[in-house]
Amino acid sequence: MIRLLAALGLILGMVVTMDRAFASWLGETLRHASDRFMTVYQDGPPADVVVLGNSRADNHFPVSDIQRLTCWKALNLGMGGAPTTVGDLLWQDYVERHGAPRLLLLEPTSVVDDPNALADLPLLAYYSNRVDGFIRKVDPTMWASNKLFNTLIFNNNQTIRLAMERVHPTGGDRTLSGSMSPVLKAQIAHAPTEAMEGFQPNWEALDRIIATARAHGTKVAVVITPYFPGYIEKLTNFDAFFDDLKHRLPADVPVIDTRRAVTDEAQFVDALHINQEGVQAMLAHMEADLRPLGGCTGDAIAQLGSRDVVRSAARP
Repeated sequence: MIRLLAALGLILGMVVTMDRAFASWLGETLRHASDRFMTVYQDGPPADVVVLGNSRADNHFPVSDIQRLTCWKALNLGMGGAPTTVGDLLWQDYVERHGAPRLLLLEPTSVVDDPNALADLPLLAYYSNRVDGFIRKVDPTMWASNKLFNTLIFNNNQTIRLAMERVHPTGGDRTLSGSMSPVLKAQIAHAPTEAMEGFQPNWEALDRIIATARAHGTKVAVVITPYFPGYIEKLTNFDAFFDDLKHRLPADVPVIDTRRAVTDEAQFVDALHINQEGVQAMLAHMEADLRPLGGCTGDAIAQLGSRDVVRSAARP
């Protein structure tokens, strides 16, 4: 019996050792992927502009255009499905490791997302005690499993995405293509009315993000991106919700409101997301408000304008 227990102990020790060694190798390998979330945990030059929010930030703020409009280096940390509580974790980790950027563009509609949703966060627990603590709070079973076998942290789609990114980098353009199908439009038209409601943990996270930015001298702009007109009609408190949101913000935080800036139905891929053409229409609408927040001088704006003319002339 003693020999059996010793053998089992030896096998368990070998499994744990192999698990820790493989997890360590995989974690360090993925850390060097060209993924935007990995840049939070890499050494490297900081960004001047950080974009934060859920998929409406992820898909509506192409880095190249934000850099063109602000004349500063940009990083988009918008995460699909992420509530404001998750955005707060990414923001605090970024500031802690890289210092505060000059400008934070905050898409605030993640306050309506489930504050305990993890989105693409679990993988990042390997690199962040802050993320690890959040997972421990909202999903103790996942947290315990990850602590028992570290390789389970990497058992998700994020690992595959990062591995593929190392082999075939996709670049930073996260805008969407295509347009809404007639079936989806009909579903929205026949859907019941609903109300937008923010979750208190998300409101508190929004306050923390803005307070941390302001404490570090970062300019903050809240940017509300477009909604499909037919979906707006289904929201009974659409204007009241955003009036309340604006009331919650510090008085000196500008709000760039493009909720109704895109009206062409062909420029939407669903009720909450615009396509590439819609993004350009949105950016044109907000340009006059966004440019003064950046670092463009008169000469820089003139040079950027010249490049825009050249690009337009080159298009068929």
